[in-house]
Amino acid sequence: MLVPKKTAKGNYTLVTEFILLGLTDLPELQPILFLLFLVIYLITMGGNLGMMVLIRIDSRLHTPMYFFFASLSCLDLCYSTNVTPKMLVNFLSEKKIISYAACLVQCYFFIAIVITQYYILAVMAYDRYMAICNPLLYSNRMSKGVCIHLIAGPYVYGFLSSLMENMWTYCLTFCGSNIINHFYCADPPLIRLSCSDTFTKETSMFVVAGFNLSNSLFIFFISYIFILIAILRMRSAEGRHKAFSTCGSHLMAVTVFYGTLFCMYVRPPADKSVEQSKIIAVFYTFISPMLNPVIYSLRNKGETSFSKTDQKKRAVKVQSSHFSSKKIMRRSFTSVSEFILQGLTSRLELQILFFLLFLAIYMVTVEGNLGTIILIQVNARLHTPMYFFLSHLSFVDLCFSTSVTPKMLETFLLEKKTISYPACLLQRYFFISLVHVEIYVLALMAFDRYMAICNPLLHGSKMSKSVCTSLIMVPYVYGALTGLMETMWIYNLAFCGPIEINHFYCGDPALMKLACSDTYNKELSMFVVAGFNFSYSLLIILISYIYIFSATLRIRSTAGTCKAFSTCGSHLTAITIFCASLFFMHLRPPSEESVQGKMMAVFYTTVIPMLNLMIYSLKNKDVTEVLTKELFRRK
Repeated sequence: MLVPKKTAKGNYTLVTEFILLGLTDLPELQPILFLLFLVIYLITMGGNLGMMVLIRIDSRLHTPMYFFFASLSCLDLCYSTNVTPKMLVNFLSEKKIISYAACLVQCYFFIAIVITQYYILAVMAYDRYMAICNPLLYSNRMSKGVCIHLIAGPYVYGFLSSLMENMWTYCLTFCGSNIINHFYCADPPLIRLSCSDTFTKETSMFVVAGFNLSNSLFIFFISYIFILIAILRMRSAEGRHKAFSTCGSHLMAVTVFYGTLFCMYVRPPADKSVEQSKIIAVFYTFISPMLNPVIYSLRNKGETSFSKTDQKKRAVKVQSSHFSSKKIMRRSFTSVSEFILQGLTSRLELQILFFLLFLAIYMVTVEGNLGTIILIQVNARLHTPMYFFLSHLSFVDLCFSTSVTPKMLETFLLEKKTISYPACLLQRYFFISLVHVEIYVLALMAFDRYMAICNPLLHGSKMSKSVCTSLIMVPYVYGALTGLMETMWIYNLAFCGPIEINHFYCGDPALMKLACSDTYNKELSMFVVAGFNFSYSLLIILISYIYIFSATLRIRSTAGTCKAFSTCGSHLTAITIFCASLFFMHLRPPSEESVQGKMMAVFYTTVIPMLNLMIYSLKNKDVTEVLTKELFRRK
């Protein structure tokens, strides 16, 4: 149905419902297909529900592997239920319509479940790695609490990612044809029907899909590389066979899942591509959820072998009881309510000198970054995407310096250099959040330079104010969530011994040294999050600059080449300093002497926020000209 609407852009007819063409338009095939997919759906429901109930009631299956498989079965059940009922109704009805709201809901759950399934399979690969490569620590490292955290992550992330993607779809305008050449609502056919600009939605879809697919596959491949190395080191053939058999079901499920994904999205374009995509989507949507219970029940011999010997029964009971019991470590210790920051130096004669030095640096940082933000805001000449992102970089630098410097200045003058436990956690939260925000703001600035140099004619429309606002929101939201997650890991640690932090702010490495509880989960999370975000943001920057350099080298005029390079000079300098300090901070050879680490942290937390301002103001002619005009006008 079409409803007339009037906007500033003119009159158009707004789509309130879509028509799903389905698999075929031949009436004689409709009842046959209805019966076929009804049987498949009933088998999928029975198989996945049966596996979930079986894992729940049988204590022999109360292990991490089957816990994750139960979650996979739940996802397959929801995934099939999201699409099948509506398709079955359309086989029997003459009017094959779906409302606009129902279409968005179907898209939302489709994307959310797919992204969640990516990471559930990755978590299952990590579980197999722990079981084979660290068998003695397996039951301890993969306790019930850890497994619940590992399974909650994909669900929260998947549904939040889908919400973002669905908002982009919601922002599209549908005012022409309302016929979807598919049997369910999906992004590609909806994008084809949109009569508004789909660049932002297509870019977001490409980035989210590529990021999640590559990231989950990276975890999968790394896990199985270590698994393969561990298996090849085993001397007994029986041990190797048993290790391979525990991975067989998972490998087959991953092959089916990713195989259909690659067939769907990595096919060469052709006239029959729509019909081919429907057939592959059938396999992906119906056959894969039905096959997973079959794969895990028939190929997993562990279920039947547990009952053969009493020894294996006892082993499973020990592992099961360990998995199902929640041991609280915080029983008898003195809870730490504050920490002592040892600062940069213990020499009293240097305290006043350092106080004056860092006070001057902080004042320059605050005034300079605030001045940059105000200058960009009030001057129309600087109302461009590049300076929009620069103002946010200045804001992040300002907040970053403020999260550390005032407390450091206070400790220079006070004899009691303490920081409360909540204040320490709060400082950690803002520190981690702002670092991740800055990483991705720099990546966005690289993308903006790519658009300006490689697509100059489209730069104004593709990087509009609304697009820039949407792009800048992502680092803030993602950084805040990442900071919260990492701070929660710190909050779960128990501190019952020394309270002296050998640093001038609350840092993760220093806090983990003081913890009297197991820090494995926190160390693992810190390593994965830091490595992933750093490598992914650098990947965006490197790809952007590869395209920029190739485009720049094609420019024939020397003036054009110099202008292109000059627009990137400030950004490249800022990235070099930022990344170099990160590398020196975290990739130094370990030693008991921490003075070098402190000096690098000083440069990272106080000097870089001040340097960014100078880099962008002194190396950028637009900023210097505008600043000079403003100063002369005031005089």
